[in-house]
Amino acid sequence: MKSQLNTNLLGIGEALEEPVEITGGLLHKMYRVCTAEGVFAVKVLNSEIMKRPGVLENTIRSEKIAAFFSKKIPAVTALEVNGEKVCTIDGKFYMVFPWVEGNSVFPPEIQERHCAKIGEILGIMHKLAENAWQIKDTEEMMPMYKWERYLPEISVQDETWAREFCKIVPKLILWNKSACEAGNVLRKCRVISHRDLDPKNVMWDGMNPYLIDWEAAGPVNPYQEFLEVALYWADDGRGSLNRECFDALLEAYTCCKDLKKADWDIISAGGCSGMLGWLAYNIKRALGIEVADDAEILLGKQEVEKAIRELNEYQEKIRLIQKWME
Repeated sequence: MKSQLNTNLLGIGEALEEPVEITGGLLHKMYRVCTAEGVFAVKVLNSEIMKRPGVLENTIRSEKIAAFFSKKIPAVTALEVNGEKVCTIDGKFYMVFPWVEGNSVFPPEIQERHCAKIGEILGIMHKLAENAWQIKDTEEMMPMYKWERYLPEISVQDETWAREFCKIVPKLILWNKSACEAGNVLRKCRVISHRDLDPKNVMWDGMNPYLIDWEAAGPVNPYQEFLEVALYWADDGRGSLNRECFDALLEAYTCCKDLKKADWDIISAGGCSGMLGWLAYNIKRALGIEVADDAEILLGKQEVEKAIRELNEYQEKIRLIQKWME
């Protein structure tokens, strides 16, 4: 591992022990590194993804966003290596972060107090970003994925992920169409935010949260992000939602920003756009398109099953949230 991860070139000194890989990343790899200068988290970015047009620029932009919010909320931002937030060595891409002690909290261990903290932080971000950033209308529209294109190749595979995908294709087409129509409305009202406040991207030191993994940061409809965050943090761990956790998050959020203008039918239709995109990416992954690594293909198959399950659960949860919001 030392030969692959040259910590001296990363500007953090010689590693005192073998770097330890941290589990949890689905696209990139993260390592805990101890040197004489301290303890660091080194992210090794997926080279294939980083070479795609615009990805490096977006990663650099996301760190600028994290630095902006770090003045008001507990955001963990990348350290500069030779004046850059993203370091390139021998064609590979790295980011170095200060090590944060703590753990992520997942359903059903998430409690009301966690949700109140997250609701407050989300509200602060949305309020801060209202007039602080000039949002250029260059973001791609929600695409209509060609779900049927993959059916001939997938239908002959006798695996669970393949059978589940073939069954859900008609629904995917309907959900995708609704998400595209909703996206045209939602993009008219946007702020800059984290955009991926999944519980895995928040580290807790006691009751002190630290927001990590800002690579998705950018423009988002605030109501849509509120809905996504509520689905993450009010999850009861059994496929439904915890009303007390939802109310705690809602109350804390609305202390900073109100939801009076929210159209929940449109927001709900657009709320599955991220899941649809993640499923489309992992279908390609599972079929070995754009990847050749067996581990990546296996991970893609696992994520396809997970994404399909989450899309089905989403429809039930949305009906519940709409009832509560009334």
